[in-house]
Amino acid sequence: MAADASYSRVAVVGTGGYGWHFLKALVHSKHFATVRAVTRKSTNDTAKQTRIQQLKDRGVHVFEYDNATVEVFEEAFEDIDVVVSAVAIAGVPDQIPMIDGALLAGVKWFIPSEYGVVHYPSTWMPFSSPLAAKSLVQDHLVNTAKSKGMAHTIIYTGLALDYIDPKSIGLQVAKHTATLVGRGGTPVTFTSIQDVVSLVVDIVKRPREMQNKTIRFAGSTAKMRDLIKVVTGSNCGVGLKIVSIDEAKERFCELARTQNMKAFQVYARLLIEEGLAQINRHRESLDNELFPDISPEPVRQALERLMARESAADNLAHMKQGPLHRSDTGFSVTEGLGKVHKPAEMPPMSSSPDSE
Repeated sequence: MAADASYSRVAVVGTGGYGWHFLKALVHSKHFATVRAVTRKSTNDTAKQTRIQQLKDRGVHVFEYDNATVEVFEEAFEDIDVVVSAVAIAGVPDQIPMIDGALLAGVKWFIPSEYGVVHYPSTWMPFSSPLAAKSLVQDHLVNTAKSKGMAHTIIYTGLALDYIDPKSIGLQVAKHTATLVGRGGTPVTFTSIQDVVSLVVDIVKRPREMQNKTIRFAGSTAKMRDLIKVVTGSNCGVGLKIVSIDEAKERFCELARTQNMKAFQVYARLLIEEGLAQINRHRESLDNELFPDISPEPVRQALERLMARESAADNLAHMKQGPLHRSDTGFSVTEGLGKVHKPAEMPPMSSSPDSE
């Protein structure tokens, strides 16, 4: 797909997780005159310092800060056209001063940290969603920043098994066991890391087409009970523990009251069972056909490769008689479970709710 030549200066907030992958891919594209990493200072995190040096070696400009204030972000985004936020869930509220700083710096386009599920309202949860802060950020972008001339793009891609810890959704790939909340029959959207990264880079290259839109891109759709069969190697429940929805709700409430981060894992499993992890739950159009150069990779192969990697790591650990830390390098997936959303299979396009 041909790229616009409008914006040549991009900043990514965050150097771990997706931020690391975005920065490497943006540099590799050779499309941008400036690629800047904006990240919190960290003197004790050796791994982070190593990443930062590697980014500098690749030509990335690095801006480090102590406090997430409007003034700091105004300085961080000086002479930047587009900001791509890749902050983790704990950093989502920082995007409010981030947006305000970007406005003062004259940034033209802001892409908030999403790359996951849509914030559909839950009828099950007695507490506010852990994702509620993301909705506040979107409101600020749409109702405040847009009126002041800064565009935005919201990107939903579902879950990435090669990014999240599969244990957080009940898949114990190393042990070939699983924990299921409910019946596991609701569809879930999955998109691999490499597809999310390719998608974001492609979007940033095409501002005129992509601004002020919500993009829904799905690698594949599968149900948890089908993934569990792959993990356990059984069609009859061997290696499977089933937790009732009421039991999971009670556990979530218990953990949420004490602000225990494990509450988020229980929430994720309830979200999946309620059907809220499918990014087009209400039959919204998927946007895969806008990205014909991306061939989405389905989830089963990601799961099988992850299982193979765990098995190899386990065997090597036994051979060495010592602990082995799993690499956090992403891997590609090629074929497998679920319906694969190829461009030819997409329904007719319609304008996104917030499109101009």
